Amino acid sequence: MTVSLSDITRAVESSYDGIWITDAIGTTLFINEAICRITRLKRENVVGLNMRTLVERGMFDVSATLLALEKQDVVTILQHVSTGVETIVTATPVFNTDGTIDKVISNVRDITELSALKEKLERAEARNLAYQNEIARLKSRLEEDGKLIAEDQTMQSVMRQAERIAAFETPVLLHGEPGSGRHRLARWIHDHSERRRQPFIKLGCGALPEERLERELFGSEEIDDTQGAARVRPGLLELARGGTLYLEDIAALPVAIQMKLANAFSCGVHYRHGGDKPVELDLRVLSSSTDDLDQQRRNGGIRNDLYYQVNVYRIDIPPLRRRRKDIPLLARQFLDQLAKRYGKKIGISTALLAKLRDAPWNGNIRELRNTMERLYVNSEGQTIVSGLSPAEGATHAAQGTPEEASLKRILEDTERRVLQQAYSRYETTYGVANALGISQTSAVRKARKYAIKVRQPGRPGVA
Repeated sequence: MTVSLSDITRAVESSYDGIWITDAIGTTLFINEAICRITRLKRENVVGLNMRTLVERGMFDVSATLLALEKQDVVTILQHVSTGVETIVTATPVFNTDGTIDKVISNVRDITELSALKEKLERAEARNLAYQNEIARLKSRLEEDGKLIAEDQTMQSVMRQAERIAAFETPVLLHGEPGSGRHRLARWIHDHSERRRQPFIKLGCGALPEERLERELFGSEEIDDTQGAARVRPGLLELARGGTLYLEDIAALPVAIQMKLANAFSCGVHYRHGGDKPVELDLRVLSSSTDDLDQQRRNGGIRNDLYYQVNVYRIDIPPLRRRRKDIPLLARQFLDQLAKRYGKKIGISTALLAKLRDAPWNGNIRELRNTMERLYVNSEGQTIVSGLSPAEGATHAAQGTPEEASLKRILEDTERRVLQQAYSRYETTYGVANALGISQTSAVRKARKYAIKVRQPGRPGVA
């Protein structure tokens, strides 16, 4: 069975793609019906005309046929038609036996809709990038709002250690009392490490029963009874891949979990609960403890192998009562965060800040945060001036250790109270200086030291 010329002609005419045929110099010999449909051009306006003429008349911005004749090879281009259509054209030269071009056959497809979808995608990507930038900006603001306070020398020493160790992959043990900021410091180390763009996963080691803890940490593999296929549930070790795993209160881990975790850290792989295929580890380990981990090791609370793997570099976080210079700054930070959450700006008096600075804060930063929220909620004016409970208002000199109630601290407390009383009575630095028999410069310097409001002649009071 042979295919006749009429069969070929009907096939070309019925083709969904446009077919454009020219001679060896680019003169149009034939176009099929699809060309008229795609380009919205009429046969009588193009047949018999050279492609160069059609380009000069602006019907096309460029001709694949002319490029194919020039290069004597197959050419594919994007082509814009004067009717507003965008096409993709592949022009293929047909050669004679002597190597000269006889005709050029072009395949034409409409990509107007595809281009429109591309533009929509590009706009969507641009919006997505804008959203990501906005999220990054808001995250940056939140991080700035929640930045770690380290004005006290004891905390500055901690931050220098954290900054030094953040650049390494070394496991870090954070030791400190409950509420002292162990989680915040762990997050800070992660955010300043090379893994900062990867996950930060926290596990409270004493929060779950042993079997549940194993599944949460190592993941699980179970056979689906209905389909017979394995259902894989990744654990925190997998979810933290590329990032940081923070084990809070690591000594609370059951001994069996400690052994399995120590083996995983040692071998660099772990096995899911119910599985037998090794899963590679790629994470940094930060851990914390409220009790002395070395004492826990001697008492059998933590295995030797796990202890030495997580306690490569230790940072001791001081309790809040050991970093009193940070207390007024933390108090103001918490008030700023509450103001942004509830839309109401509330200040705090210098006298109350002094009381906060002297309070024992056995619950550390967590207790201070909760206290500031209670004071904020109960405040009826623009400035919080009172509201501490008797326990919160008790001075550290009365309840603290002899070291905390040192002579230097007692003298500073006395000096602060005398200055506060003097400024409340005389208001200006000149009046205070005369009353206390000190220079006006000393009065200014001491007011700044204790964050006491002062008033200059003819000027409103400033902090």
